[in-house]
Amino acid sequence: MRGERLNNGLSVVTAGDGPPLVFLPGLGQGADLSKEVPRSLARSVRAVALGSGRTAHLICRPVDMRSGTTIAELAGWHALALRERFGKPVDVMGVSGGGITALQLAMDHADVVHRLVVSVAASRVSDRGRRDLLRGVELERRGQSSAWIGSGLVAHGPLRLVVAALYARGGGDERAPGEVALIEAVQDWDVTERLGEIAAPTLVVGGTRDPLIPPELARATARGIPDARLLLLRGRGHATTLLDPRAMRATKAFLDEPGTANPTP
Repeated sequence: MRGERLNNGLSVVTAGDGPPLVFLPGLGQGADLSKEVPRSLARSVRAVALGSGRTAHLICRPVDMRSGTTIAELAGWHALALRERFGKPVDVMGVSGGGITALQLAMDHADVVHRLVVSVAASRVSDRGRRDLLRGVELERRGQSSAWIGSGLVAHGPLRLVVAALYARGGGDERAPGEVALIEAVQDWDVTERLGEIAAPTLVVGGTRDPLIPPELARATARGIPDARLLLLRGRGHATTLLDPRAMRATKAFLDEPGTANPTP
C-alpha cells in the first residue's frame, strides 16, 4: 500500500470502494504516506473503508509540522487538499486530534464538508487532557517515560495496563515534531462559541469514561452545532469508543441516510 503527497506536507492513502469518505486520524507521529504507510494506519484505513462501505481517504498531517502551527492553519491545508482532490464537498470523519481538525475545517471551510462525523473529539480538550498531554511531552524531554500518563488518557481498568506497556515499549522513540506541535496547539484551542457556524449535518460520538473528551464536552459540542446528533457509549473510554462496533454502525447509518448521501464522483 502506497499513498500520495498532497500540499503543505499532508499525504493520503486510500482503501475500499464506494463514495469518498475523508478520514482524519488522531494523535500520532504523522507520516509521509507517499514513502511508507505504517501498519497501524494501513489497518485503520482498511477498517474505516470496510465499516463505512466507502472509499476511505486517510489524510495524515506532516511529521515535521512546526511548533506554533495553529489548528486553523492545519484545517486550511486540509481544505486546499480537499478542493484539489474532490472539487466539491465531501464527507469527513475525524477522530481525536483528527476530529479537532475536522471541526475547525467545517467552521472555516464549509464549502469542502458535506457531512461531518466527530469521534472522541469536541470543541475543546478537557483541562486534564491538555495538562497531561503537555506534561507527557515535558517528561519525555527530560528522558522520563510518559507511558502511565498517556495510558490514563485513553484507557482505564486492566486495559490501561496493556496500553501503558505498549507505550513503554516504544518509549525510546522520540516524539515527532508534528505531534508535539499538535499537542501545543490544543492547549488554547476552544471553538465552543463558534459551533453554531457549522452548517454540515453532524454526528458526535463519545464515551462516558473518556478523560480527554468527557461526556459533558461531547454533549456541549452536539448542542452547539445546529441539529447535530450525539452517540454516547456508556462505560467506554477514548480508545474503547473507537473500537466499539456501535460507533462505526452509527457512522455508516448517518452517512447512508436516503436523500443526503454524498454521490460517487
